Amino acid sequence: MLDVLVLTLALVPEGGSLSPAARADYERAVEQARYQFVIGNTRPFDEVYPRPVFQQRVSREMVEESVLQSVFGMIITPQLLSEEFDRIAKTTKAPDQWEAIQKALGNDRRIVEEVFCRPLVADRALRAKFAFDQKIHAASHENARAARNDFLAGRSVPQATTLTLRRRASPPTTTDELLAEAKAQASAPRVLSSPGESGGGAPLAPDPEVAAVLEKELRKPGDVSTILEQRDRFQVFRLTAIDADTWTTQAVTYPKRDFDSWLNEQIREVSSGKPGKPK
Repeated sequence: MLDVLVLTLALVPEGGSLSPAARADYERAVEQARYQFVIGNTRPFDEVYPRPVFQQRVSREMVEESVLQSVFGMIITPQLLSEEFDRIAKTTKAPDQWEAIQKALGNDRRIVEEVFCRPLVADRALRAKFAFDQKIHAASHENARAARNDFLAGRSVPQATTLTLRRRASPPTTTDELLAEAKAQASAPRVLSSPGESGGGAPLAPDPEVAAVLEKELRKPGDVSTILEQRDRFQVFRLTAIDADTWTTQAVTYPKRDFDSWLNEQIREVSSGKPGKPK
């Protein structure tokens, strides 16, 4: 495999783009380097990862990058690739794997950026831009707006559910506490709940940013929140009761469009030559 890599490196001009075939070879080399760290990898590598897997993966990555450019107008620049390389080098929790990946790519930073960093940057950017695009999620936002208007007018909203939310943030659970809890649960006898049991009805802990907004907006029963947007949903809350520790609310949640189904739709359009637009 090393001979193939050396030959491929020689065929790539300085500053030139990698061909799909070269990228597939490189990605195979990366996966092979990572495979040695998989516990219990008794099956031969080529049996687990036949060569067409990498050809298909590269084809998918390239069309996803085309979607990023055609739909959102974003081009992945050398600076972004360089920043991603530096980010991985500084924050990786698997330095041995990172070193093996670089070695598999001839310790050539430009090749590492193109083969390993580029798909990561493209996927992260695509998901981030999708998550908060107003046109893509317009229908869900409109539903949330209509529900909020009903709340403000004192009308009932059929989709609303009662949620009790915790006002006081609890300290984050440490790793040691999580491990201790997991051990305790593993050693304790398992009790099957009867159908319909709610598990105690403990107040839910909202996202800290959501809690900060609710603290400002929900002061007395009848108060209605703004439309709260998160990566995967829109929410609106109407306060029905409040005490020092909790809010009791009527809440509506409208999921955003699913990323994978939207992406597959865009890929079909890009592959057919149609210009992509957020929708």
